[in-house]
Parts: sequence; structure tokens; C-alpha cells
Amino acid sequence: MVNGSPGTGLTADWAVLGKRPGQVMGYQVLDGSLPRDRAESYLWGASTGTPESRDPAAALPWRVFFGSTSTDATPVCATVETTWDGSRDGTGAPSYAWRLFLLDWPQAGAARLTWSALDEAVPRDEGPLPARAVPLPPSRPPGEQLAVRIDELGFAWAAGVAALLLDDRRVALVPQPGAALPDVTERVRALDAVCALLPYGCRAWLSAATWTGRAEHDLRLVFTAAARSGQTEVRLGAGLPPEPRGEVARAYLTELLRLHAKQHTTADLVQHLLASTDVLPRQNSAEALRVLREADLLDSVVEAVRQGRGNLNDVQRVLEQYAVDSLGAHRLAALVPYLARCATHSGATPDGLALTLLRRHWSRATPTLLAEDVLARGSTSDSIALARGHLQVMHAVETERPDAFDALLAALATAPHQSPEWTGTLVYMAERTTGRSLDSADAAVIASRQAGLSWLGTWLADRNRKRDPAPLVRLVTRSTTLPTGDLTGWLRFAAFVTGQAGVEPPSARDAAEFAGAHEDAWEVALGVAETTRRPEAVGLLFPRLLDVARSRGEAPARLLSALDRLAPCEDAGLAPDVAADVDLLRVLHAHALDGEGSSAGLPRARYLPDERSREAYASILGARLRGNPEARQPVVEALLGNEPDRGGWRLLDPLLRQVPSMVPHVCDGLERRLADDHARWLELGLPENLLARLCTRERLGWLRPVAEFRAAVSAEESTARLAQVIAAGAPNGVFAPRLLSTVADFIAAHRGWAAYELARELRALRQDLDLALYAALRGSEETLAVAQMVDQFHQTEVYQHHRLLGTPPPGAPSSAQGQQTPTVEAWMYAPMMPTGAGMGRHAQRTRLRSRLSRWPFHRPEWFRGLR
Repeated sequence: MVNGSPGTGLTADWAVLGKRPGQVMGYQVLDGSLPRDRAESYLWGASTGTPESRDPAAALPWRVFFGSTSTDATPVCATVETTWDGSRDGTGAPSYAWRLFLLDWPQAGAARLTWSALDEAVPRDEGPLPARAVPLPPSRPPGEQLAVRIDELGFAWAAGVAALLLDDRRVALVPQPGAALPDVTERVRALDAVCALLPYGCRAWLSAATWTGRAEHDLRLVFTAAARSGQTEVRLGAGLPPEPRGEVARAYLTELLRLHAKQHTTADLVQHLLASTDVLPRQNSAEALRVLREADLLDSVVEAVRQGRGNLNDVQRVLEQYAVDSLGAHRLAALVPYLARCATHSGATPDGLALTLLRRHWSRATPTLLAEDVLARGSTSDSIALARGHLQVMHAVETERPDAFDALLAALATAPHQSPEWTGTLVYMAERTTGRSLDSADAAVIASRQAGLSWLGTWLADRNRKRDPAPLVRLVTRSTTLPTGDLTGWLRFAAFVTGQAGVEPPSARDAAEFAGAHEDAWEVALGVAETTRRPEAVGLLFPRLLDVARSRGEAPARLLSALDRLAPCEDAGLAPDVAADVDLLRVLHAHALDGEGSSAGLPRARYLPDERSREAYASILGARLRGNPEARQPVVEALLGNEPDRGGWRLLDPLLRQVPSMVPHVCDGLERRLADDHARWLELGLPENLLARLCTRERLGWLRPVAEFRAAVSAEESTARLAQVIAAGAPNGVFAPRLLSTVADFIAAHRGWAAYELARELRALRQDLDLALYAALRGSEETLAVAQMVDQFHQTEVYQHHRLLGTPPPGAPSSAQGQQTPTVEAWMYAPMMPTGAGMGRHAQRTRLRSRLSRWPFHRPEWFRGLR
């Protein structure tokens, strides 16, 4: 029978492949209504070889059904029958015939022509056919007969085979052991019944055969004695076929079984699938699934959504067919979240068909359903991402539904079974994504320490917003409406650093809680403190800042830059405790880099205005050092510096009072500096307590006399006192090099008369001590120039003395050179008379006597350099 309405006529093109009587050569198209090349394409494409088996199941006729071939993809509805009328070719071999009947797809699809109907309709007699297409008799649709055959085969079995075909598998139907296959007509019905559980449009690529020869072929569903390589074997009427591998094919099988179990008759399903006559490509198995679900549109669409295989167009059809309030909560619980997910799938901003459907088919339960969808996933990162999308959607419909966003956020933020950490992350994410906040959501964050820290950590981690402080300020401002004692630790610190008034001062523990929320929290806090002019944040964050200062990488450089902006050196109003903390951090960073710290110095200490400020600076610095013993040596190095600095020197005494245990470190630093360049460092003046300690060190045995000598010179004490200091520093007439250089510097600064006066006083204290000093001056390369200066002075004085006596001085020019020796009177007065001075003769004589009385003429050793 042909499936069409009564009175509807169908025509089929035809062709015959065979050999003429006595022909020896190969098979060829002998006759037909089709062009020869097209006929050959279909005939050879459906060929599986010639009969060679004596198996009764392999007996002719063989029938093949197909919708296209590998050489011609144009969809058709065709069958090829292999027969033998007993004739033989010129070699005596059987001469078989293949008869093709073909209908183009539009004609076959309109009539929903199935293979069993086509098999019954085509001519079977051997009489000649007209040169044109042959008419086929009309008949009623075979849906019911196919449904009966499906039930005979077993619905689950037939559905499993159909799913394998949709899974792009080639299926071989084999008999059970010892059982015979049904006749050819029943085989056709079985093949047709299996394919009737797929949309009719799949027949454009499906193919089937009642039997096949040994030739290679790609037919999809065949009866055979045993499966070949590449085929999936399914036993006829025994057990269930193998499971499909593809997700869509498995879903198709599941849906078939679900629909059949839901009181959908097999006939209803077959009729529904036969009605889908649009061509379905083999690669588009999802479209076949969609067609199947049309049999039970509402529940199949809802089930597909629940299984993660929803189709937005299907959901649209459901919503347009059913009133949203009639769907029931259990269906809306699947459809509403699905639409929300689709609305945000393509980008950050909800748009498209899904958002339109939500707006058009709004349910008052939408915010609640979306909240339940999120909460069902627990306190996970996936649920946070889902909540973000749902909140964006509710924000997008705010114009039409002004309470939707608030309702959803409140339901999520106050959910009792979500973890506090999840709640904190959610509340910040909601504000970050939509710019919206809610009092009840903020209250949930403020009331829970864990939720608050999670909120804070999420905000701090949000580098995309460059850590905009506005959310923090808003949350802190809202928290200040609570009783002061209810603020959590980090919120107290945040309230302080953001400049909130009337808030209980934070503790270091509060700051540590804030800093512990993220690795860069310290940097954010300093940045906010810079804006609000709260440099005291440095002290509160000091332990964390100390770790950063001692670390490697880029963080220390960022820290120093932030500190310089927050607490600049030249800030006259900078509190001493802040100045101390910042300087200490710089020192310890420098120490971490070079092992010292002297290069960093204590720059803010130089700007301390008075003694009271220095005491406060030393107090906080001392407190830090008592808790960090390893920092004492770097601080001493920075305090002393590379150059003598009276500013640092003034800070030394109050700091040592705060931390007496630092004295050894100070002595160590001073010992190195004095050993390298004692003169400049002694200019600062050592405190007696340090001087006493330093003088006990082996390398600084010279320090006491040198320091006392310099102090005496600075105080302009008498030459006798200077001699006493020198004598005490050279008990055996041996001068330490630094003492010798100090005395030499004094002589060089005060010229030769200082040497004469010092020699006289030394000689008075100890026999020949003056000679020992002179010998030491001449014996050292460093002081030799001073000794030579003294010698030159002696020479000049001797020369002037001889001139005074009127005797030829050594080296004086002779009279032969035409020069007259001046008289004593002339020498005495001429050189002594200042130009323009009114000094009398008596005064000049008195000065000369004084000068002469100091000459050590009786000590010729002082003239050793002249000989």
C-alpha cells in the first residue's frame, strides 16, 4: 500500500540493471525512465554483490531501501530488488537483474511514503514497463501497522536499534542461534518499523536491506548471518541492543521510553514522527530529538531543561502555548532559571530572546525560583557564578519589576544554610556586578566576622576595579549605625582608615585582621589612609609592613613609595611615632637588601622640631626594637650613618636610655668608624659613658688622649693642659699614630710657635718628652710635613737671631754681593712695625723680649733638621 490520501496518485521512476541474453560482458542499465547516469548511481550504490550462498535466508529476492547514496546526496525514496529469472549469460553464469523504483523526496515526503508501503506498491510482475514513470496505487497510511510490528518486536528493542542508527552506527540484525529469519516481506516490515521510531526526515540518509552479499557497502540497517567489521550486532528479538555512545542518541532513547511509559501509544508516537517530513541531515541528531519531544511538548521541554539539554525555541513555544501561571511551580522551577541562564550566556549584559521571554511571561515567583536554583548548589563557587548571572537578569528587568533584584538578593544573602564566607562574597559580587546594594545584605555581612572578612577579601582581590574604596566606605558608614561594641575588628580599623568620626580607636589586632584578608591589603589600607590623611595606620599595620619591607620582589618598593606619600619627611605635622615607624621600615628594607641599613638613614628624625619630639621618636623606636632584637644593629648603622650627623647624635642618647642593650651595637659601629676616620667622628663629641666603654676596646687604646686633646683644644685650654694630655697618652714616650696625627694637626694649624710652647711644656713634665714628640713627627710619613714646617720655622728664627746679634747667619748673603748687614736696631724695629700702626718703641722692645725668651736655643736637638 502507498501512504497517501485516497485518490492521491504517486509515480515512480524506474530502471533495470542486467545483461542481455547471451551477453558476456558486465552488467549495464538495460531500460528505464531515468537518465542512464543517474540510474547507474542509484543501482550501483545499492548493490551489495551477487548471491553466492545456499543459505535459505540468502534466497532471492533481496530488497534494499535508501534515501541517498554516497555518489548522490539528493534525498529520494527508493528501493532496489535483486532477482533471477533463470537466465544465463554467454558464459553460462546466472544473469541477475536489479530493478530500481525511485520517487523524489517532495513527492514521497508529502505522501509520508514508508519502505513497507513502497515495497507493496511497486510492480512485481516481469512484464515490460512503460518508458515513463510508472503510477503507484494509493492506500491509507501504514502508521497503525508499523506500530503493531514495533510492539511485536518489542518497543524497547526497536527503540534501542533506532537510537543506534541516530548514533551513526551501522547495525546488523542477526537471528538467534538456531532460529530462522522471517520471510522477505516481514523483514521489510521490521526494517520499516525500526525506522518509524525516527522522524521521517531521517530517511533521507537511512538505508536498509533484507540481505546483503559479500561486497563492501555502507548500508545502515541490514539482515545478515553475522556482523562484519564496523557493524554493531543486534540479535532479532533477544534482549536489548547496546547503549548508544553519543549523548544526543542516549537522550533520544530515554525520551522514547519516557513517552511510551507516559501512556503515549506506539501508534501515536509513530504518527507524530511520520509527520516530520523535513529532511534531517545525519549530522543533526539534536533536531531529531527536538522533533521527538514535540510529541509531548510541555513535559518533554521541561525534562530536557532539567537534563541540561534545553532548547530556547522549544521553551518559547511552551510559554506561548501555555499560560505561565498554569504551568505549576515544579515546571517553572526548571524553566525560569533556564531562561535566566540563557539571558546571560552570551555576555555580561543580559539580552536576547531569553530575557524577552522572562519579561513577557513574568511570574511573581521568579525571584524565589532563581534563589532556590542558586541555593540548591550549596556554598560553592559555581553557585556564586550562577547568582551573579541571576542578579544581572533581575537588574535588567528592574524597570518593569522594580522589586525583583532586591527580593533575589535578600533571599540569597539571608539564606540560613549558606556559609558566611559565601554570603560575604555574594554581597560584594552583587554590588560589583550591578552597582546595587541592600540593607539586609549589608547587615548580614556586618553581623558575621567570617562573612565580613570574605567580603573584604573579595573586594581586595578585585583588581579590575583598582580597588575602588567606595564599597568599603559605604559598608563602613552603614556599620557605624550599629552600637560601637558590635563592630568587628577589621571594620573598626576600616572605619578609622576611611576617616569615620566617633568610632572606637582600632587596635593592632583589628589592623592585623584587615591585613590578613588579602596579601595586598596593607597597600590598599595605606592608599586609603593617604586619601583620608591617617598616617597613624602605619603603626597599626606595622607587623605586616615589617614583613613586606623584609621581603623580595616589587612589594617593598611599592611600600616605600606609599610610605613617602603618606608620611613625607618634610611634613612638619608628622607625629614622632609615625616618623619612627616609617624610618624603621626603610632601615630594615635596606638591611634586607645589603645586610647593613646605614644607607637608608633616619631621614624623618632630622625634621623633629624639639627635644620632646625626639624623646617620643626614641620611645616608639625603642619599643619596636625591644620586640625585634635583630633590628637593633641595622638601626644603629642607620643612626650613625656614613657621615657624622649631629641630628642622629642627638637621638642616640634618648634611644640608649630606652634600649640600654643597644650600647654594644653602638660601640661596635663607632669603633669601625673611629678606626677609619676618627677626626670627623670625634668632632661630634662622644658622651662620657660611651667614651669610657670605647676606651676599653683593644683597637681604641688611643681614643682617650685623642678625645681629651681635641676637647682641650676646642675649649682653648692652656698649652700646659695640652702637654698633660699628650704625656698621659704617651706614658713611655711612644705616641699612638692617631694621637700623633692629632697633635700634628694642632701644630700645623697654629704654626711653629705652637711647637716651641708645646715642647717647653712637655720638657717640663718629663725629660726628653719633647724630643720624643719631634722624633715621632719626623718618623711618620703622615706627619713629616709638619716636622719639616717646624724645621723651617726654626731656621727662620735662627737666621733672624744671628741678624739680631750682628753675626753672619748660616746661609746669609755675603757683603761681597753688595748687601749691607742690617743693624740690630734696624732688624728689631723694622719687621715688628705694623704698617700704619702707632705702636711705640717701648712696646716693640717688650714684644721682642717675650719672643726671645721662648726660643729653646739651649736645646740644639730642635735644630736637628737644619744640620
